[in-house]
Amino acid sequence: MKTTFFCKVINNPFNDPLLFVRFRRQGYAFIFDLGDFSALSVREVQKIVNVFVTHMHIDHFIGFDSLIRCLLGRETPVTIYGPEGIIEAVESKLKGFTWNLIKEYPLKVEVCELTQTEALKASFYAQEGFCRIDRPSLPRKVEILSYDGLSVQASSFDHGIPVLGYSLSEDFHINVNKALLDERGFSVGPWLNTLKAAIRSGDSAQEFVLNDRVYTLDELLCLVIITRGQKVSYITDISPIQGNIDKAIALAAGADALYIEAFFLEGDRDRAAKRNHLTTTLAGHIGRQAGVKVIEVVHVSPKYINAYSEVIGEVLAAFGGGGEKGKEEEERGGSASLSLQDAPGPL
Repeated sequence: MKTTFFCKVINNPFNDPLLFVRFRRQGYAFIFDLGDFSALSVREVQKIVNVFVTHMHIDHFIGFDSLIRCLLGRETPVTIYGPEGIIEAVESKLKGFTWNLIKEYPLKVEVCELTQTEALKASFYAQEGFCRIDRPSLPRKVEILSYDGLSVQASSFDHGIPVLGYSLSEDFHINVNKALLDERGFSVGPWLNTLKAAIRSGDSAQEFVLNDRVYTLDELLCLVIITRGQKVSYITDISPIQGNIDKAIALAAGADALYIEAFFLEGDRDRAAKRNHLTTTLAGHIGRQAGVKVIEVVHVSPKYINAYSEVIGEVLAAFGGGGEKGKEEEERGGSASLSLQDAPGPL
């Protein structure tokens, strides 16, 4: 099965967590968290249309300035989702700069702040000098975004402050039966994307002109194979308390990949409780109980730079992994060229 979206962890686990997601045959991308994204190309940054921030600690939000600078000349708006305080954080960031020369720039920044009960909204437009424009609020829903057959859900967690975790999922996956396509004498082209869009929307009235004949949607359904859609979850910086663990398992349930922090080794669980972070064992436990296929560690305390294999080993032991998979993870971690000077301190 061809995947619909491709996930790329931008930084190593000892630096700012950031997940970049691009979509097959789509001109846009999503990112989860807004830390340092200097490893992304300008072309990749220009594709970003939705940003999902867990919280505004510096290692999760310092990339905001660079994002705005890179997108200033773009017509397509960017929407930023985040927890309580995100609107004020964006406003304060933008107020820190002088904008007298940007009235001709088209960038529009939309912000959605997710509280326990509401989705607060505000706009910041370059043509208005990025002055805050408050919009009507809406009731808070679990599903915060839905279009093009994709949806994003958000759950609130405790980290000593409110933080958000996210799941991105595809409603179902549509694969074209290439052999049957060739057999019927149909060529590959943009019409296949139109066909997929009609299937997703249920537009049975859509017609297609192929080889000088008009076909209905029902007549072309035999050309595709519809299967379960992809799902990825992103959870980091949550306190090791039962309420958080239960919500994390629910959010990540059935995910193809879970991107999660494993900030402290299990032996440091007392420190984990004080610092409001997960341990390796809890990260693996969440993945196992959620029934995810793959677990990816994205956030680890720099104190374990020389013990990354131990971190991964504990995660995989709790997850139920090990063997060759564990060895691959250890080798990948051990190959990182890092020093304590390179890594930020724990937050």
